[in-house]
Amino acid sequence: MERRAYRGEQDVALLQAFNAAAIAATDGCGFLHPGDIPHHIFNGNKSFQPAEVLTIWEDGAGVAAWVLVGPRHRGFDAQVRPDLRGGTLERDVLGYAEVRTIESMRRHGIEGDRLEIETYRCDTIRAGLLTGMGWASGDDPLYVINRAGLSGLPEPVIPDGYTIRRVRGVQEAAAVAEVHAAAFGSSWTPDLYRTVMESPGYAPEREFVAEAADGTLAAFTVTWHDPVNRTGLFEPVGTHRDHRRRGLGTALLLVAMHAMADAGLEHAEVVNENTNEASRALYARCGFVPRYLLDGYSKPIPG
Repeated sequence: MERRAYRGEQDVALLQAFNAAAIAATDGCGFLHPGDIPHHIFNGNKSFQPAEVLTIWEDGAGVAAWVLVGPRHRGFDAQVRPDLRGGTLERDVLGYAEVRTIESMRRHGIEGDRLEIETYRCDTIRAGLLTGMGWASGDDPLYVINRAGLSGLPEPVIPDGYTIRRVRGVQEAAAVAEVHAAAFGSSWTPDLYRTVMESPGYAPEREFVAEAADGTLAAFTVTWHDPVNRTGLFEPVGTHRDHRRRGLGTALLLVAMHAMADAGLEHAEVVNENTNEASRALYARCGFVPRYLLDGYSKPIPG
């Protein structure tokens, strides 16, 4: 077994293929959609170098496991090949992830007294390991993974004064960064979002935007394709604070769902916070129904 750091963009495709195969073997319980991998590396960890936060284990059969620490989120993603689940390797991977997350937090001056991660409720193997390692879960799920079929979709109704289109390329980095920041109150800058747009796995033609009559962007969503399992993913989805409650989110999702169907995909997935009623209602209008629950686990950081 070899453990190594991220070496370059070829590793993104390697891990996406690993997760696609794992999803095919497990019906997705416990494994991130392949699109979440570049999203978590280059968007969620936009302030960190991939080689610092991503570690891969390999054996004679290929990738055995991988860990992506998220210092800013005080947590990590940990994925272990289905045939190696529940054993010594998975326990070692989880222990390694804890240590690396704490080290990275301290290196970057990120404060916090607890680690926080999410785990599929259906993944009893991971839940058992975490409990045995001193992690505790809450009673209510933190997130809901929703799924919709892509056949027989209704036609989108685009609100007057808006158009929906694909992003044209990195020349729109400033405009797209602005709508991302206005949707979530986040710290996106043109340079940061240009880096995302130039990162492995991202494709501008898979990011859809709603454009107002004056040319400003009013809503967006990035879509990701898993051709192995014929499943698309929306991550993230957002509407500019000045353009909400106009039906843009519903129209945007349906336009992108039609594009997924045209690309040969059969299902789409999207995640919402369990307490976010607005997101829950939006996704239900587009035909999504809950599929998996994600529980939150926490563990004190040693003093």
